[in-house]
Parts: sequence; structure tokens; C-alpha cells
Amino acid sequence: MLRKLALTVEPVDRETLPSLFSRMAILNGTDAASFALDLGTTFRRILEQDEEAVAIFSERAGLSATQLAELLSWTGKRIGDVRMRFRKEVFVSRALRNPIIRGCPLCMREHAADQPHPLRQIALRGDWLCRGVDICHKHLHLLVPLWSSARPIERDDIGARLAEILPDLRAGSFDCVRIDPTDYDLWLDKRLSQGIAADKTWLASQPVFPVITISEFIGGALLRKQGEAPDDRRAKATGFTFVSQGPDGLRAALDILMRSQDGGYIVNQGELGPLLRHLRGSYLDDDAFAVFREILRDYFLEIWPLAPGDELLGHTVTERRLHSLTTASKETGIGPAVLDDLLKEAGAFAPSDARADARKTFDAKAWQHILDEIPTLVGPLALRRAIGATLAELNGLKADGVLVPRTKVATIKSPWRIADGQALLEELQAYAQPVAPDEPGWETIQLVHKRLDLPVGEIIAAIRTGSLRLGQRPDVFGYHGLVVEITEVTALKAKVAPKRKPSTNQGEMTAAAFARSAGIRGKAQFLALIEGGHTPAMLVVNPTTRRREWRMSRDDIAAFEANYTTPSMLSAETGAHLNTIRAVLQSEGIEPFRPNGLNVGPVYLRNAVEPVVALLKSQERK
Repeated sequence: MLRKLALTVEPVDRETLPSLFSRMAILNGTDAASFALDLGTTFRRILEQDEEAVAIFSERAGLSATQLAELLSWTGKRIGDVRMRFRKEVFVSRALRNPIIRGCPLCMREHAADQPHPLRQIALRGDWLCRGVDICHKHLHLLVPLWSSARPIERDDIGARLAEILPDLRAGSFDCVRIDPTDYDLWLDKRLSQGIAADKTWLASQPVFPVITISEFIGGALLRKQGEAPDDRRAKATGFTFVSQGPDGLRAALDILMRSQDGGYIVNQGELGPLLRHLRGSYLDDDAFAVFREILRDYFLEIWPLAPGDELLGHTVTERRLHSLTTASKETGIGPAVLDDLLKEAGAFAPSDARADARKTFDAKAWQHILDEIPTLVGPLALRRAIGATLAELNGLKADGVLVPRTKVATIKSPWRIADGQALLEELQAYAQPVAPDEPGWETIQLVHKRLDLPVGEIIAAIRTGSLRLGQRPDVFGYHGLVVEITEVTALKAKVAPKRKPSTNQGEMTAAAFARSAGIRGKAQFLALIEGGHTPAMLVVNPTTRRREWRMSRDDIAAFEANYTTPSMLSAETGAHLNTIRAVLQSEGIEPFRPNGLNVGPVYLRNAVEPVVALLKSQERK
């Protein structure tokens, strides 16, 4: 048991081991190195916190276990090659050990005031060691550089260094203007002095050093984004405003940094380059930064068009979430301008979307079918060959909507899907019966259409309902080999001619016919709308069939069109493709009208779809 020295001093609040050791040496009339030798150790061992050397000093200085623990807590202790434990937190060593020693000149001058031996009284505080601390909260004064030395044995000889600056210290040469503490300053001082228990913010779940680091990098990036040259103090205060709000606050800061003027997201590191380099480098495997890495990683996965195999903050991307026009163009080999037209028509982009190609992103999964389909599209010649149709026959099918091209984009020279043509051909061939090559009175659907001025669509509709027989010439391939009997078609025309109306808003028609014209396939669905009292119609007896049927007058049709619409009606109104209309309605979250949960087909409330009508019209004009 070593005796306590006759001359000792009490440690002051937040004092460090080198500071107290130097004051004890001066009090006992010697320097730090000699004092250590007198104690039976060396000053280097004291600075390295050798357990035996520190124990000797503690006993000779009369320190209690609590005083020693507090002293070492504010000094920081190495726990590896590049880490230190400081105030029960883990910091990288360079955040606590720096060639430049800083301090508050007002605190030190206050210690020395009216003292015959001022160097015995001036103490250095442990919070001044922390690079994240910028201010003395007692005097509202910035911490200023006091001296600098790359050699710890010289740098931490506090008494010797203080003796060198004491005249300037007393003369006020280190003084600066007073400043107000920021929220960051107040949070950090409270966290270091009182610990996690006193932290009532989201940051209580995070270590101190990552918060300091992320705040400084985010704040610096935000200031640079505004065209300002950031200093460390302003950067930390600015970044802390967002980081202290948790994941949502950090994402808000990222939004500011990554948003481009055209509304897209910057697809490179931008102002975040310094932060991302550190997170990919020295902090990549640091568990203390894990939460922040995850927040940033999730954010960038949502905004960057990353491909499988790309590396992002220690994470290998396994699937593509987003495409941009640029990445989709590279993958498909299709020019970005053409892709833009196709995706805009399909509803992936709003008509007014003016983002640059690299920033024009879209959901890769939701629109992959469009990218997959593009290489399968063919021109009219290839489709005609596949289904055995002449140019006039294909045009007739197209004009009446029997065959619909996958896109109406004028620059696309291959708008057709062979599968659509083959499906139509297989359907019609299932209705057909063999007709001998030389059997008279049978002609192709297109020739009958021209001869009798009966739409191709009506002829095919009659075939589908069984009102008209369909034949097939065994010696002619495909659609051109399908024939109808002229006399039957003539009779069909005579029968349906009085009922045909040039448009849905002239004259009277059956409710079923109106439903078909409006693109409502299920007759029962539309009749349910009428019978539920949701749209007007007249229940009458058909003079020919003597059956009761619902009919709609001009006023009834006008009433329906004033209150409701369908994708087919919107297509006629705006010129937009049906696929585009369906995609836009879905993306805007507009649901079909379902009175009391009843399915009445693709009927939408007119006032609900009005906001998208202008978009559809402007898209078509483009």
C-alpha cells in the first residue's frame, strides 16, 4: 500500500489523466517526466494507461475508485488498434487523439485568475478531446487550437505546453466572439455527460460517433447543394436537424440531395460522394454504422436503377427493382426515344414527364412484360404472312377493332403481335366448315364487306353468335381462306340494317347493343346497372320476338354518358389506346363503379375519371 503524497490536487469536472498528472507534477515542484520517475514509472506508461503505472499514480494522488474511473472515462482508453472507449461509447482513435489540442481560453483563464501558481490550477477537460465537440457550454465560446505536436510525449505534457502559452492566454489572444449552442451541441454535451439514459430522442438507439459522422457528412452535402462552402460546425448542425428525426428525417435529407430539377433522382453519388466512400471503406464492417448503412441502402434501392450483381454498401443486388430508359435501352437494344413512347402509351410515365433518360425510372417488375413483348412485335407484312391475310383484309380487321395493334405510336413500325392474329384465326377456324374450292356463292369476308358495305366487325360478330355460317377453302391458307355465303350476308344486312345506328347518341337501341358499343362484354352486367335503377332505360316488348327487352332512347344514352364512362368510350373520346387507358386508371387508383358491391362491368363514374381525361388527350396529341 503506497502512501498518499503530502501535496495533491483534486480532479476537476471532466478532467483528463494527463492534465491531472501534469498539475500534480507542478504542485510537487517538478515536470511530468521527472514526476513519473519519482513515482517509479515513466510518463509514457502513464500516457499509455499502463494499469500498474496508473494504479501507482492513483494511490499517490489519493484518488478514489470513482474519481479514477471518471478521470479515465473522460480521457479515453484504447480498445484496439483504431478504437477507443470514451464515456462508455466507442470512437475511432482519431476522433479523440489529434496533434492539435483545443480548449476554452475563458475556462483556463478563469482557473488561473488571482492564483500565485496558475499552472497548478489550469485543467484540460476531456470533452475538449472529442472532435465532435466545438463549444464550451459554460462560456458559449468556441474551442480554439492551443498548441500542436505530433509526438504524444510532448503534446500531452500539459504543464510544459501551458507555460508556453500562458502569457497569450492571460492577454486574451485566444478569445473569440461568443456563440449560441445549436441543437447538435446541446444533444452531444448531454449525451457525453449524462449518457444514453438522458437521451429521449431516436438517437438513444445509436452510438454517438456514427451520429456525429453522419450529421457532418449529410450537413456538408446539404450546404454544398445550396452552393455554400460548409465548415465543420455548420455541417454538423445542419445534418443533425435531419438525422435527429430518425429514418424519416434522414430520408428527407436524402430527397433534398438526390432530387434533380427535372423531378427525377440523381443516379450518381452527387454531393454524397464523401459519405458513401467512407461507408464503403473504413466503416463498411463497422457494426456501429449498421442502421445508417441500412437506411441509405434501402433508400438507394428505391431510387437507383441497379442491376443484379451491383454492389451497394456491402450488399449485392439480387434483383432489379427499377429500370431507367437508359438501362432498359441497354438491355433491350431499343432506342430510348422509342421506349419512352411505348412506356408512356402503356402508362408507365405521365405524359408530362420531362425527366432525362438516365433519371426516367419505372418499376422494373410491373413493366417487364412491355420490355419482353417489344422484341416479339412484328410489322404488318409478317402478321399477314402468319395469318394468311391480304393488306386490305388486315386493314379491315384493324378498322373495326377486331385486331388491335399493341401500340398506336406512329414511330413504331412493328406494332403487331403474331399471337393476337393467330388467336383470332384459330377462333374463326373453329366456327368454319369445309367449302369446296369450286363451290359458288361464297366469298371472303373482305369482299363481302366491300360488296355489301357491311362492316367486317358485324360480319364476324354474326359468325360468333351463330347468325352467319363460316366456310373454309381447303386450298387457301389462313384468314383469306375463310368465306361466307353472299345470300346469307345479304339477308343478315336486311335484318340488321334498321337497327344499325351511326353512333350511340342518336335514336333508340337495345340496352345490350349499347353495352356492346360501350365495350361492356357481359350483357347481364349492364342490365344489372339498369335494373338497379342506376341509369335510365325503357322495358318494352320486341315486336318481332315478342319478348320483353330493355331499350335506351337518345336521352337515356345521354344520361348514361353524363354520369358514367368506359375504357372504350374514353378511347373514342381521347384517342388513347385501351391499354394506356387501363394502365392510367389503375395507376391513379380509380376503381370501377360497384353499386352495393355489384359487378356491372368496366363502368366508371364520369366525375372520378375527369382528372385523367386531359392527361390522356395531351398524351395522344404528342
